[in-house]
Amino acid sequence: MHRERRALSSGKKIMVTKTAPRKAAAKKATSKARTSPSAASQRFEAAKLDSLFVVLDAIAWLDAPNTQQVAQFAGIDPRTAGKLLKNACQIGLVDAVGNDYALVLPYPYKGSKEQKEAVVKEALVRLPLLTGVRQFLRLGDKMEPAVRKAATVAGISPFVATDLNPLLEWAQSLGALQPSLIAEDLVDAAETKKELRHQAHKDQRVAFLSHSSADKPFIRQLAADLTANGIGVWLDEQRIRVGDSIPDKIAQGLAESDYFLIGMSQKSSESAWVQKELNNALMTEMKRRNVHILPLKLDDSPMPHIIAEKKYADFSKSYKAGLDELLAAMKEKV
Repeated sequence: MHRERRALSSGKKIMVTKTAPRKAAAKKATSKARTSPSAASQRFEAAKLDSLFVVLDAIAWLDAPNTQQVAQFAGIDPRTAGKLLKNACQIGLVDAVGNDYALVLPYPYKGSKEQKEAVVKEALVRLPLLTGVRQFLRLGDKMEPAVRKAATVAGISPFVATDLNPLLEWAQSLGALQPSLIAEDLVDAAETKKELRHQAHKDQRVAFLSHSSADKPFIRQLAADLTANGIGVWLDEQRIRVGDSIPDKIAQGLAESDYFLIGMSQKSSESAWVQKELNNALMTEMKRRNVHILPLKLDDSPMPHIIAEKKYADFSKSYKAGLDELLAAMKEKV
């Protein structure tokens, strides 16, 4: 673009070409394009694995908490909480819903460190990037080229090796990079663990507590009371994501449990989870894993047809009476 400017001394016209700013802008844009991460890039934050468990505890217990609430509950600074939440979302442990967070996989809130590590290990094993890494390791590649190739297959671009190091450190520490490992191995291990528990502690019970987020206050109280009575509890919020296979999603927690407790209320019966996922496939999976279903009647709404004939614990009139019924039922031989 040219603009005329008259010289003060000679009165002649001088053509001034303003190209420098345009070149600078182009250079700036090119530089930005080169340095900005693409939509397919992925970067994991350096953070201690043990700190992740207190973050998951917070999300399991709270109702759709934000970063500040997670940090306060967990007793860590918000910046650290933010890093851990970012990693947890990227490996499929947690979903971000706006500024809030919810668990994707069932979680043993008061479980052992070993149980909590198993949950994280399952998420890592199912992660497509690490599935690719294990495949290339099995094909004979060393770790560095295996990660690079797997990242390419997973659509991660540009590939920056250091961005993935925190993920690989977590996976290595939990044994999630063993070349022959598949998710089904973890489910089988959980089932074996249950069999060993039955042999060593025949009266010890573990409950898989499936619930709607709308019933979270009730579930918190029940989880506390079951734990106080020596019953292990896996918490699972009934949520559906596109492409989820519910039997696969809950397989490890279910395989380790003796009872599948499902909180039924007006709100939960109207949920997409109950309407779409409480089906024959789920019932078949429970039967295969030797898990007994015990519905929890929270109000006067009718039970879904598929579990209408099941014995249930009635909390609709009295919480104490319902708890007594439930504890008595769970003391029966499994």
